[in-house]
Amino acid sequence: MKLFNDILKEKSIYSQKRVYALVVLIFTLALGTFIVISDKILDKEVNRYAVEIFDSLLIFLGLLIGVSVVDKKLTNKVEL
Repeated sequence: MKLFNDILKEKSIYSQKRVYALVVLIFTLALGTFIVISDKILDKEVNRYAVEIFDSLLIFLGLLIGVSVVDKKLTNKVEL
């Protein structure tokens, strides 16, 4: 539980960016698992738009985490 609080909380309150990142990560992992299962195990062709959404979510997650890291460094005034 301490790890969960350390990741999501900033100054003892929940950080909105970190909560968004966790929700998007869980959703992206679920979508990726569904794409792999439906393609390999169920032998159904995956809609190409599902793969594009998966890629877009990964890009969004990377940018969200990057913005969070830069914000943390600027707040703490640490050189990049």
